[in-house]
Amino acid sequence: MTENLTCELQPKQTATATQTTVTIDKRFSTNELPIEAGRYRLILGRFCPWATQVAIEIDYLGLDQAISKGVIYPLRRNGIQTDWWFGERDEIEDPVLKTTRLSQNYQKALPDFDGRSSVPALVDVKTGKVVNNVTNTLLDEFALKWGRYANEKQIEFFPQTQVGEFKTAATDILENINRLPEKIISVKSQVEYEKLVHIFFDHLAKFEQILQRQKYLWGDKLTQLDIRLYVSLLRFDLVYYYQNKLNLHQLTDYPALWTYTKRLAQIPAFKNYTDFEDIKKHFYQQDDRPITTFERVIPLLNEQKWLN
Repeated sequence: MTENLTCELQPKQTATATQTTVTIDKRFSTNELPIEAGRYRLILGRFCPWATQVAIEIDYLGLDQAISKGVIYPLRRNGIQTDWWFGERDEIEDPVLKTTRLSQNYQKALPDFDGRSSVPALVDVKTGKVVNNVTNTLLDEFALKWGRYANEKQIEFFPQTQVGEFKTAATDILENINRLPEKIISVKSQVEYEKLVHIFFDHLAKFEQILQRQKYLWGDKLTQLDIRLYVSLLRFDLVYYYQNKLNLHQLTDYPALWTYTKRLAQIPAFKNYTDFEDIKKHFYQQDDRPITTFERVIPLLNEQKWLN
């Protein structure tokens, strides 16, 4: 399953979330992919909670010296809801891949590809082919298999002596925080909506209690769990609170979570992918048509509060 549909949840645009997606899940752990510095390029959108998780991990572990990154333009083209461009103008190329649209790299991997290109997309620079687009796989593969290129933070980033318990905690965040905005927009009853709302806020309350007694989710060291949670907390007040009707509380109602999120936002690897402008453009403006309706107006945000 490609875990990126949350990037598509926009008012009156929900049909895009049902268009064809494809999963490409080649792995380093199965020797399908060689571990080789300079071989891969991660394509991401700064607006996307799935893609930015992987980008943050790469930078935090120092893997940015071995894996390059490219960024897509945050707006779809008017009338084309299935592709991403590398720039505001059609002729702008990714400087490494020499393609103008991400679909071109999907087509190199799958010649008959005609679905929706998605991020994150890990591309083999030698072939131009997308080799993996599954966030959960990429997070674990980079944390566990790229140690020879990682910095000293890699040791505590994914606890090797508690793998089962750690993965259970990661799945809890994935299912009940990261994926919940996607789930909630598909509900067909008030009862189903309220059930998901309470799941989301019960989990925020749980994490609030954890962070009242320790610095990070797993103790006093930053781990992959913190990246997984951060990307959703960052978009909570700005996007999910309004568009996904997750408005029982705001992030500032949870003092420990609010302090924790602001602290993470100052760490360079996190700060590099805390892009309010791209998030707002993508989730509200949606595509490159002129803004003519209220629902596509880009909201103002007091970004300064994240720095205090």
